[in-house]
Amino acid sequence: MKFMEAKLTLKSPAIVTQKRVERGFVRPADCVPGSTLRGAILTALFRGGKLSQADLRREAEEPSLLALPAYPVRDGAKSVPATPFMSFCRKCGSTVDVTRESVDALRRGEEPEPRLLHECGEPLKPLYGSLIAKVSDGLQELKVRSFRATSVAIDKDRGSAIRGMLFDYEAIAEGTEFWAWVLAPNWLQAGRMELAVGRGQSRGFGWAELKLEPAPQPPQLNQGAFVSLSPLVPLKRLEWGGSTLLLTKILGRTMRLQAGWDYVHGLRPIVKFARRGSIALARASGEATLLRVGLPVKAGPSWLTGVNALLPIDEYYRVLGG
Repeated sequence: MKFMEAKLTLKSPAIVTQKRVERGFVRPADCVPGSTLRGAILTALFRGGKLSQADLRREAEEPSLLALPAYPVRDGAKSVPATPFMSFCRKCGSTVDVTRESVDALRRGEEPEPRLLHECGEPLKPLYGSLIAKVSDGLQELKVRSFRATSVAIDKDRGSAIRGMLFDYEAIAEGTEFWAWVLAPNWLQAGRMELAVGRGQSRGFGWAELKLEPAPQPPQLNQGAFVSLSPLVPLKRLEWGGSTLLLTKILGRTMRLQAGWDYVHGLRPIVKFARRGSIALARASGEATLLRVGLPVKAGPSWLTGVNALLPIDEYYRVLGG
């Protein structure tokens, strides 16, 4: 297996949304989910004749290509999800981070609490789950550029607009860059490839360039405090590919989310997750790179990928650049 770092650059706006309403898809995602990135790579390889229909079915039954959610990059700075112990002061414009202190309290058996007030007395806005990056020697919330437009449905038989059939869409702006880690079998080579992400590909949306480069092999950490770089399934024990993850404690909010569409089985599982950025106390064994892209988990007949990615606290701050 190859552990690689991916750089994804949008060559056209991408419709990767979090919400569907009656008139279309709105509220653009601030990242490209790991399952979406994985699916885009597999589709590009299939269209290029490098994978067969049987290969795709085998990937659905037993995934070998895994990807971390792709998070935006701003001026070379990588973004990651904020922990429950990061917040923002609207008055001072500063970010407060007490993650390390809170983790130390956890290790002493204490229950840490997020800070509610800044030194100036202003209530703090929680950043938990939002994306942050180190900009100008400080942590800042990072949001992707997007736009919203209204379009009209086209009658395929007549090739003209359908009266009254309007729909809205929100798209991530062209030129946006993302980073991710990818764990791949030997048939995926480092280099550049063109692919498409999100909806509206027949209308020219979502075309992108993906650059894959070998990434350094991460050190093995058997136990300690981790930050979840993706949604985390709150199970006590997760196993996949000879690796085992034992979760002893999770600090974070849980919610029910729709997973990616499974084209082979024709369904979209709804699963309970702990929000990205959650703090987890865990013990891990097996392949160190697998923990960085996430252990797949079964939901009915489908394998969920792009979830359960954990990063040790110290490595989390190294990715942040500090």
